[in-house]
Amino acid sequence: MKPLVLSILSLALLTGSVAKAQPTNIQYSASFDEPEDGWNKVMQLSNGNTFLYNFNRDGISIKVYDNSKKIISTKNLKSKVWDAREMKVSTIEGIYEIAGKPVVFLQQMLERTPTLFRIVLDPATGAIVNEEQISVLDKYSFGAGYAMAFGKVDAADFYVQKDPLSDCYAVVNFNSFTSESDKRIEVVHYNGEHKEIYRTPYDAQGFKYLRFVGMTVDADKRVFLCTYGYNTEASGGKDSRVIVSRMNSTAKTIDHKKLEFTNDFKKTRALMQFNPGTKKIQLLTLTFKNSKSNAFTGRGKTFYTVLMNTIEPEDLTITSKPLNADNADGYAKSNLKLAGGFSGLPQQMVINPDNSTTVLMEEMMHIEIRKSNSSIPFGPSLGPVYYRTELNAIGTAEYDTDGNEKSGIAIDKSQRANGRIDPLYISQKGNGYWALRGGYGQGIGMGGLNNNAFMSYDYVNTGNNAYILYNDYPENFDKPVGKKMKEVVAISDANTVACSVTGNKVEKFYLFGTPKDDDYSKFSYIESSNYSPATKTYATLMIDRDGRKKVAKVAWVQFK
Repeated sequence: MKPLVLSILSLALLTGSVAKAQPTNIQYSASFDEPEDGWNKVMQLSNGNTFLYNFNRDGISIKVYDNSKKIISTKNLKSKVWDAREMKVSTIEGIYEIAGKPVVFLQQMLERTPTLFRIVLDPATGAIVNEEQISVLDKYSFGAGYAMAFGKVDAADFYVQKDPLSDCYAVVNFNSFTSESDKRIEVVHYNGEHKEIYRTPYDAQGFKYLRFVGMTVDADKRVFLCTYGYNTEASGGKDSRVIVSRMNSTAKTIDHKKLEFTNDFKKTRALMQFNPGTKKIQLLTLTFKNSKSNAFTGRGKTFYTVLMNTIEPEDLTITSKPLNADNADGYAKSNLKLAGGFSGLPQQMVINPDNSTTVLMEEMMHIEIRKSNSSIPFGPSLGPVYYRTELNAIGTAEYDTDGNEKSGIAIDKSQRANGRIDPLYISQKGNGYWALRGGYGQGIGMGGLNNNAFMSYDYVNTGNNAYILYNDYPENFDKPVGKKMKEVVAISDANTVACSVTGNKVEKFYLFGTPKDDDYSKFSYIESSNYSPATKTYATLMIDRDGRKKVAKVAWVQFK
């Protein structure tokens, strides 16, 4: 069995996949110039329309496509409430369809004050129907930056989570700089008409400091929250615990349960979801243990404890099991002939149509590069140190409704991303989370130098079949077992590969067709994608390259 601590490291897994043509129904929009500024997101709506967002330095641009894949509207959004000129200090906290309308939750730092806006759009035109400021946190003092950089104080922030089974959602206002512990977190529960159901401050349970870990929403009834409470020697000792809380909106009460085995879980990330089949809450936690780095190569390993926790919603009792990725590890050893097996970290937790669970994993390696002069490729503006992240092999772990791991696979890939990318970021991009200030590139900026939005991978489960999609070089497609994969850096030479996964069987094919030669490529803007379970349609922004000419299109892929 794999140890309970997983590590971020780089392994070259080798695909034993079988290439096979997979018939798919693909429709394309008319071509347009490749957007080189900002971040793009595709959103399929229940009315049959599709939105293509472009969040850029000047604001928000929208193209609206109807069910025949024709453009019916374009908008460049302006506002008297939020400031389109301040997108450089903005964060998209989430993009959801609520009551049939697209809703964007936008955080802006205005005069050193974190402010959250809700922007409701017309599903037919993209025009603003309603926009309002829904929350404001304390203004940052001039010493706040120093406190965050050197005092390990968390940034003030907002967290937005929608219930996937209803139009209800919740907002957490995280006021990290307030002096009163019980005012650090406030939870606000909304219905589908954006009316407050319940608002409550969060009892710190005797802890001086709190960290937000995760949240899930149960319609208009309850909000479940996971936090981490801790003290320091100066604030009453070093006691610390993960806390699971239930906000009962109808009774106007909030209940808490401290998890007694979590006294060393200070740096914990989590995914929290309600499983409608089991009627239980699934909490996937990653807890930082330690890190090591090589002073000569700059390569670093970060070790985590990974647990799959099941919570009874009525009494908050919890059952915990280590996530070992045993099947992915065995697949890597037996099918891919890798003695070291698979050592990836979770990126997303997906509740499938049959209420089983898929945990998506990826091997990651942080590389620290120290600048000795101004001749490095990214220019002198980055300061003395910058980072990149190697995104390598893909792994999956399939769990039945009893929480037992039943299967898993590993797929080889090798990609390079700019900046430090951390575990669970696939789950963030799925909710529409994005920040203009360098995105995941941490200051590298936008445009040609940052291909991060094309890296990593996507997962689709139609109920009949599961698919994994990523961009790769043609020379890696039929790479023999035992040969190292070529690292994807120049995305224009890559094509989108799809892998059909049935149990432990993996079949690989080119999503947009086999490339004719090196002068042609078709690749997906992975972070833009959106899957509609109702129509079994995967929509994404894709780039079609013919020699030096590149055009963009929206592609709608209907999987079996």
